[in-house]
Amino acid sequence: MKTSLTKMQTVHFSQVKKYKKGLSLGIGKFDGVHIGHYTILKAISQEAEKNSFVPAVFTFRNFPVEFMLCKWEEKIALIEKAGIKLCIWCDLPEISMMTAEEFLEMLSAINVKKIVVGQNFHFGAGRKGNISLLKNNEDIKNFQLVVVAPKRINGEIVNSTRIRAFIKNGEIEKANDFLGRLFFLEGQVVQGKKIGSLLGFPTANLALLNPIPISDGIYAGMVRYSNRIYPAVVHIGPSPTFNEKEKKFEVFIIDFKKPLELYGQTLKVFLFNKIRDIKKFDTEKNLKQQIACDVQQAKEIFLTKKVLKPTL
Repeated sequence: MKTSLTKMQTVHFSQVKKYKKGLSLGIGKFDGVHIGHYTILKAISQEAEKNSFVPAVFTFRNFPVEFMLCKWEEKIALIEKAGIKLCIWCDLPEISMMTAEEFLEMLSAINVKKIVVGQNFHFGAGRKGNISLLKNNEDIKNFQLVVVAPKRINGEIVNSTRIRAFIKNGEIEKANDFLGRLFFLEGQVVQGKKIGSLLGFPTANLALLNPIPISDGIYAGMVRYSNRIYPAVVHIGPSPTFNEKEKKFEVFIIDFKKPLELYGQTLKVFLFNKIRDIKKFDTEKNLKQQIACDVQQAKEIFLTKKVLKPTL
């Protein structure tokens, strides 16, 4: 099996054959491909370059988790962008009963020469495989182990669990810092009740493709549409001023002149940070005044944050 010099191959683990050049292989879920993962991906590439191996990962398409930080296609694109040339994948149930020893035997059969993992790495049925087991098998299986220290921000270890907690709590700035890019959601624009239009701020109502339990609130963000990037105000939650209890995801795209052409389109909405909580206003006039303030604040945030370009 030949590896492309430019494009990453994505291969199910059952179809992988032996690589004569040898593999520098990172193993993990790579959920969200955050800055901690990039540290591992960089180490994989460095080890591959030093030894003329193929930079590769073994990862999972599906695994038990409260919610995914990005879709499979986005995860693959991010891993490829990091310089990986081979992605070996499976769904976790496919190998959940495989022992650690059996897993290592499989890696040996495809000529893995470097194994690159984080410090808290576990593998095999019952998570019985660990760093010690890997070290004990280096000579037996003819590979070298590289253990990558965890990435920290303000003393806190970067991991997917913390990123999920930030998102659920509305701490989007922290989530973005840990991800190393802008967190986004994606959805199809559907018909709404046109309340925004009546207020002078027509919104795009999104049916999310990747529903994620984000804290209710008003957020500053941006939207990519038709090869342009626009600042945006994002409403996540109910509309108490109008006694609407349904949780909605609405986007007011600032300085966008053709809201009607958005119906049926799929939008990516990138979030910067939470502006305020949702609250009930006594009058529509007071709500309109608050929205105008939200829009101005979102514009100002956009001007300072837009250097953080969306990656996908």
